[in-house]
Amino acid sequence: MKMRAIVFGIAVLVLLAELSFLYVGGNTSGAFIASSSNDTIKIGALTALSGDYAAYGLNEKNSIELALFEINANGGILKKKVEVIYEDSKCNGAEATIATQKLVEVDEVKIILGGSCSSETLAAAPITEKNKVILFSSFSSSPKVTTAGDFVFRNSPSDADSGKGSAQMIYDSGAKTVAILAESTDFAEGVKAVLKESLSQLGVKVVADEIYSSDSKDYRSQLTKIKSAHPDAIFFDAQTGISGGLAVKQAKELGIDANYFGHFVFSSPDAFANGGEALNGMFFVDAPGLSESNPKSILFMQKYLEKYPKPASDYQAGARYDSVFIIKNAIESCKMVNTECIRDYLYNLPQYSGTIGTYHFDSNGDEIGVGFAVKQIVDVSTQKVVTLK
Repeated sequence: MKMRAIVFGIAVLVLLAELSFLYVGGNTSGAFIASSSNDTIKIGALTALSGDYAAYGLNEKNSIELALFEINANGGILKKKVEVIYEDSKCNGAEATIATQKLVEVDEVKIILGGSCSSETLAAAPITEKNKVILFSSFSSSPKVTTAGDFVFRNSPSDADSGKGSAQMIYDSGAKTVAILAESTDFAEGVKAVLKESLSQLGVKVVADEIYSSDSKDYRSQLTKIKSAHPDAIFFDAQTGISGGLAVKQAKELGIDANYFGHFVFSSPDAFANGGEALNGMFFVDAPGLSESNPKSILFMQKYLEKYPKPASDYQAGARYDSVFIIKNAIESCKMVNTECIRDYLYNLPQYSGTIGTYHFDSNGDEIGVGFAVKQIVDVSTQKVVTLK
């Protein structure tokens, strides 16, 4: 009898071990989360927390922390406390690959918020896709993200729309020729590809196309070539407000007489600090930002500014805050951290009314409903930026 009891006990233990493997670490379908203990749900965050892109990464961290405080103060998710494991991927694909592998293989998270930059998201996607991990970006805008995977989502508009909007903005200014100064990054290259195609369709000729590396702070040689082309307009395709602000300032110092255009980075404190008064009068395409007519936008910014400095991007801060609550709603709807269920929830989400507006996700995981707006810098000294249309 004792031997039978021992054999039976061993069989039970083996069965429990097999079930544990199926429902925790060994489940490639994502039916349960390896990083959820009995009282904690762990989520990963992939963002730039150091270097030139840290202003945007810290935006996201602040918004995540704000959302987590509210969620955990109200009972967490499924009565479990939520914790976030942050990895500094420095807006760099190689760093993002290492960080994602650590989050997926060591921390065993099934949801990653990020990346801040397109290069991070595109590097992380093959890893998260293989492991059926949700990857949710609020600031990666490269058109390549659209086809990055079935588990990849973003509530940031695509540069496919930004490039088209920028081309229309330049065309509407009356420019017949344009020069482009672009940073050598996935984001900037994505914008430029769509911009050039759209400009060609509108009949605007690109007379100069210059690039610079992200570690450069001197663009005078490229700008000198642009000046010799005598363009009606210059489009500054920068990854950050630091390089964008410096480039505009150096262009003005070289006396390049043209209309100046860019995209969202020129609304950041980094751009104002590095470009100064040279930015006055500049036009750029950006997400609409947080609407003063949206009560959720107003409340969010009030809470954000009570704890943190003004964000480098109001839109990014709001979008990341939204994303945490969207994930919360998805988990609660699925009644567990089942990534296939969460994926389907996001695809079928009819509308989400958040801080950045009302939107949903298309069949590629891209947001639909927010779009872009044309803005102009009126006065850097007061940080006055107006929305034109």
